[in-house]
Order: sequence, then structure tokens, then C-alpha cells
Amino acid sequence: MASDDPSSEAPKISKKAAKKADKKLAKTESKANAPRASIPPKTERIVPEMAANPAIVDPMEAVFTVGWLKEVYNIKPVGKGVTTRFPPEPNGFLHIGHAKAIAVNFGFAKFYGGKCYLRYDDTNPQKEEEIFFNSIKETVEWLGYTPYEVTYSSDHFDLLYELAEALIKKDKAYVCHCTRELAAVLLLLVAEFVHRGRNQPAERWKGKQRPSIRLCPPRCSH
Repeated sequence: MASDDPSSEAPKISKKAAKKADKKLAKTESKANAPRASIPPKTERIVPEMAANPAIVDPMEAVFTVGWLKEVYNIKPVGKGVTTRFPPEPNGFLHIGHAKAIAVNFGFAKFYGGKCYLRYDDTNPQKEEEIFFNSIKETVEWLGYTPYEVTYSSDHFDLLYELAEALIKKDKAYVCHCTRELAAVLLLLVAEFVHRGRNQPAERWKGKQRPSIRLCPPRCSH
């Protein structure tokens, strides 16, 4: 016996909607039945040279034979004189992004028989702790790399200071005496200036030097 409840009846749809639904269903079935192209192994997709060269068995080494990592070396081939560095700030524990930096810097040097320094960028002593220094070194070693030497940016502060003074005397650098508030405003102005300059046609600067900006006039004594 049929129910008298109107809600039990099938919802009515227009012919146009039904036709649209049929087309969508046919398209879905067509995609599902279409033959799939054979997918090569992952190593062949990422590094074809690795599959072509049986001597390369480590994917971490294969990445240095192609792409921009290979182009970087081709710009200035130095044989076994490759020297790189991994310069973390010891103010926290490393994250997954650091793993890539470690693999690239240490792996690049290792691939070309060079050396890679672990250089702590210890320029903010208020946030640095011994546990972070130890953890960073342990992480590098856990990933399979051994630093050629462990160095510290703070070891070179005196030299960096002398170089900064030399640049100031040559008018290649300056000391900013702006307040925090004024510096924030000026930085916004610089960002706007750079944005406009980049959007201007290159012909405008042909034969001319693009203007430079100083946040504030130099007030240092030599």
C-alpha cells in the first residue's frame, strides 16, 4: 500500500538538471575506464640520470648531478676545493627545513670531495643556550654528516667590526641613528620606492644609475 506521506515521494528534478547529471556521470565513468599511462619508478621521475648511471646508488648524491645544484658547480668548477657551511642560529631546536639545508650544504661538499663547516651564528647571546648548540651538532651527525670544523661567528666580531669601519670610511655603509618608530616608517617608504622602481620601464634607467636610498643621513665620525 502506497504511503500518503508527501515526504516519502522521490524529489522531482527538471529535465535540464537530469541531463546535466547524466553528462557528469558519463564523464566520471569515462575517466575511470581510460587506460592509465605507465608510471616510471620514483628515482627515474626525479633523477633520470640516476637510472641511467648504475654507479650512482644514493639518491642524496644523485641530486647533485642535475638541476640548479649542478649548475651552481658548473659556474665555477673547483675540483675538490669545494667549501660550504651550515650556519644555524643556536637559539632553538632544528626543524624539517634545516634538514634540507644540512643535506644540501654537507652533501654538496661531500659529493665533490670538499669540506663543510658547522658555523654557529651566535649573534644573539640572550636567546642562546648550550642545549641548542649540542642538539644542532647531534642532529647533523644523526643525518650522517661530520663537520670539517665547528666555528662561531662571535670569533670574528673584531674583524667584522674593522671591516664595517672600513666600509663606512669608503662611504659604502653608514650607521643608522633612527628610533625604532622612525625606522619602521622609513622602511615602508623604502618598500614603496623599490616597488615603483621595479615597475618602471628599463628604458628610463638606460645609461643612468638607479637611485639608492639611505634610511637616514650618516652621522658617524671617522
